[in-house]
Amino acid sequence: MRAKLIASLSFLVLAQIGCSPERKPDAAAPPGAPAAPTAPAEGASPMQASAASIARLEKKQFGAPITETSTTPLPQLLQDPSKFSGKTVRTEGVVSAVCRSMGCWMEIADESGSAHIKMAGHSFFVPKDASGHRAVVQGTMVAADADPGAACGAKDNCRGEAEKQTGQVAKIELEATGVQFLD
Repeated sequence: MRAKLIASLSFLVLAQIGCSPERKPDAAAPPGAPAAPTAPAEGASPMQASAASIARLEKKQFGAPITETSTTPLPQLLQDPSKFSGKTVRTEGVVSAVCRSMGCWMEIADESGSAHIKMAGHSFFVPKDASGHRAVVQGTMVAADADPGAACGAKDNCRGEAEKQTGQVAKIELEATGVQFLD
């Protein structure tokens, strides 16, 4: 009888500790263990995300290796897209949206705006949980006056889905040959 009473009291104490809003991290976690991933706060922009608040990516490189050595900042691409039309560029930004069905497109953004990135010919895919991570992208700038039937989203509405996730339409599009996540 006494054993049942102790077990019941122990259960109640542990249940109370587990439900406490001021619960401290588990001291039994091994040193250096990664923190449990948490979602970015609702309404927080991807530029506010940090690597500590998002799920860790096991793989960092997708598609072909990044070979361009100079980075063209996203604001520069957004300011004069026609200057880069049809050219291979390397740029970077924070992933603000990803295709939820296959990972065949993503959007990167910074304070200046965003770029829609489609994976060249569906030859590779990025993780569907890559939002919030910083990425380097190498690809070809798609001309603004390109054939609408060839544009990303013409058949599967990926641009519309990206707009639902981010609340905006990306001003430029790149056809990526390689993507590398930095965090």
